[in-house]
Amino acid sequence: MIKELEKQFTGTGEVKGFKFTQMLFTQHAYLYEVNSGEQIHFEVFKRLKSPVCIDFEKRIYSDTEFKETYPKANRFGVDAFTKTNVYDGIAKMHEIERVETLKKLEEEQK
Repeated sequence: MIKELEKQFTGTGEVKGFKFTQMLFTQHAYLYEVNSGEQIHFEVFKRLKSPVCIDFEKRIYSDTEFKETYPKANRFGVDAFTKTNVYDGIAKMHEIERVETLKKLEEEQK
């Protein structure tokens, strides 16, 4: 089971108060509109999953339950990208989709 990202949420930390709205998603990528209150940009990123933590004190994680995660700042430029308009965001999203699909096909042929 994989818990998907929220459709809408308000940022915390460095992006406190920013409004995030999911615009599109594919098998391998997400596109979010980000409204800072002063300007709007778009964030495109590869879908990433991590195991759900069962016991925080003992750092025990589930083998069967996962959640998708929004990328941290250090992922931008690696597998997450900021775009100034939705069309560039969609283009980048399709690029991520093509690359991930090709990787999967190559792995299956090994």
